[in-house]
Amino acid sequence: MDLNAISIFTQVIDCGSFTQAAEVLGMTKSTVSRKLAELEQHLGVRLITRSTRSLVLTPEGERFYQSSQQMLEIMNQAELEVSANQDLVRGQLNVVLPVELGHQILGPHVSAFLKRYPKVKMNLEMTNREVDIIGEGIDLYAQIGELHDSNLVSRPLAKSKRVIVASPEYLEQFGAIETFDDLKPPHHMVKVFHKAIRLPKWQLMEENGDQLQIDLPHQLCVNTITAALTGCIDGLGLAILPEFICREHLKAGRLVRLLPNYKMQEVWVSLVYPDRQLMPKRKKLLIDYLLDVYKKNQ
Repeated sequence: MDLNAISIFTQVIDCGSFTQAAEVLGMTKSTVSRKLAELEQHLGVRLITRSTRSLVLTPEGERFYQSSQQMLEIMNQAELEVSANQDLVRGQLNVVLPVELGHQILGPHVSAFLKRYPKVKMNLEMTNREVDIIGEGIDLYAQIGELHDSNLVSRPLAKSKRVIVASPEYLEQFGAIETFDDLKPPHHMVKVFHKAIRLPKWQLMEENGDQLQIDLPHQLCVNTITAALTGCIDGLGLAILPEFICREHLKAGRLVRLLPNYKMQEVWVSLVYPDRQLMPKRKKLLIDYLLDVYKKNQ
């Protein structure tokens, strides 16, 4: 198999067109097209469905693209390890972070990492959608809550403390909440729900270890913590939120912490990545860097 043709194939997919791939590779468009045709002939399958406006991977092409990326990465890593440039950190990273965690906690550290290693390129997506880490070729993901995939490695980053909060206006309208027994209608919640974040049930723990289930209706259900925070400040219900996102609003009096004598189960935030023996140096450095700076800033 022509390894050069595999490299050309991955470049075509990364660029999204034969023309752009040819420019990046310093080849003619006809050469790129011919190499890809030869690769498809060798494999006996069509890798790309061509149209006048776009390129679409076939199912076989998608699988081959993922495998090709891993193979080329291993080759590049092997080259660096035996070359004079073995200390040079370079290459691309695909990173996905939950929105609030990315903006408020990890984002600045990611920027500092890229300044330290200017040869590293990063595709950074901040989203609360459910992701397929292996299928989408994601190098690193920050998981909030439990991990249920044995094909992934999880490195604990920190525990996230949660608190129950409400706005002064909400409490004035619906009544004070001083004991657990006060958590009943007409009180209601701003509910956060999305598949990507696996939070434990809403429970309070008494000093003796007994767990009390919070069961309140909701008027508003949202898919981001920021939206829940806004709804709570606007008086649409009480909310269970990460302590770090409420801190400044509690100090400013826009929110009131409820039932501080009860504890809530803390939620682990972990760095998650595919379980592979050969890890690119840039990814290992990013993982170690985020773990180190987060620990120092606690």
